[in-house]
Amino acid sequence: MTALETIARQRAVAREHRGARRRRAYADMYSGELRELYRLRGHNPEDPHVQKLVDRGLPPVSGAATGKGAASFFLNMPADGTYVMNPGYFNQETERNDVPQQSFPFTGLGGSRMDNRVTNVGILSFIRLIFVGTLTVGGTGAVTANYQWPWNVAKRVTVQANGQTSLMQAEGMDFRARRQRLFRNPSESIVVAPATTAATGNPNPGTIANGSYPVTLVYDLPIVHDMTTLTGALFAQSDSNYLSYTIEPALQADLFTVASGGTVSLTGTFWPQLTYFDIPYIDSQQGRMVAIPDLRWLHGYIAANLPFANTGDVVTPLIKNAGQLIAFYEYIDNGGAAQISWQSAVDQFRLEYGGNRKPLVWSGPAGQGPLMGLEENERNYNGLIQPGYLVLDLENDNPQRDLIYPRGVSELQAVAKITQGTTINANARIHFVEETLFSGS
Repeated sequence: MTALETIARQRAVAREHRGARRRRAYADMYSGELRELYRLRGHNPEDPHVQKLVDRGLPPVSGAATGKGAASFFLNMPADGTYVMNPGYFNQETERNDVPQQSFPFTGLGGSRMDNRVTNVGILSFIRLIFVGTLTVGGTGAVTANYQWPWNVAKRVTVQANGQTSLMQAEGMDFRARRQRLFRNPSESIVVAPATTAATGNPNPGTIANGSYPVTLVYDLPIVHDMTTLTGALFAQSDSNYLSYTIEPALQADLFTVASGGTVSLTGTFWPQLTYFDIPYIDSQQGRMVAIPDLRWLHGYIAANLPFANTGDVVTPLIKNAGQLIAFYEYIDNGGAAQISWQSAVDQFRLEYGGNRKPLVWSGPAGQGPLMGLEENERNYNGLIQPGYLVLDLENDNPQRDLIYPRGVSELQAVAKITQGTTINANARIHFVEETLFSGS
């Protein structure tokens, strides 16, 4: 071999080494994304055969029948693997949109359900509903607001995905309670309604004199758990997904006690607003693809009622789901017009599982309620969550440590110990809400 041939050979080897280093660096950049794509399609990323495909930069191959048959499902990812899950790039390139939607009339107390479709655009993160109306009181009988006024004007709000009601279904008061928990009982000046406290918007039950009163209420439907990370956001920009929400108005008897001869009516309009984020594109090893945030989790907010008629321990079995329990909210209704007070008619609140395990017990002196929990709520939220909520907040201190997986815990239940001698009215109920994060992939 001549000297020139030796030099050429050395240069060829050096080029091959540089190319190998570049290929390894390139593969390292995208191997994490490729492994995640395989995992989302049910493959084990640690399988040697999968690892070889990842090393070669090959994405998983997708194929399936296009017909959905009679089954309706929600896919919170773009179809056919045409995306890169890259929160950093998404945050850099996206644009936030706060866009008003078509207003719709309130159907009145006891009126029909109001159904609304969500526009198929972008990454949906939030729905805000502003109600503007007029309350009119008249006649000769007294009209008295109870604790459900005004927030249960929207008696039940449901967020649906492809006809499924498993995302959110709760009372208007429940959505208000989450807002108060999240923002630590902020001051209030926008909300206007008679029989409320002006500085807080909290119910202040009592008789309302004859007249016409302006009413403004704001409901936040938290599609995402966290607006910073967009955890829980929905991939709305797909013709395969049908997102909607419904509002069921309260009955007159839910909100008011009306003596003979009295009249009360509520008219108004809902003004909705969507918050969504544009979907940017990114150039990847597999070509030009859409960039999305981490959409593997959905945010659930589900309420339920448990009738009871006893004092002492009232046991509430928690809904067993496959997600992580973030927070648990509870109030005690004593037959519709009044509540059982945590501060005077409940001796203890505790969480139990496995028959005899009690990881949380809130109690206090007889007749003063579960002071430990009440004090913790007041400290965490700059005041108690009104009206009459007790909140078990599992993400307040350390979410990684304190969240509960209900499906993995046997006989998980909340127990309110109601003071002996308390009068329990007909139709008394425990009302509770479970706020969860669960897999959407």
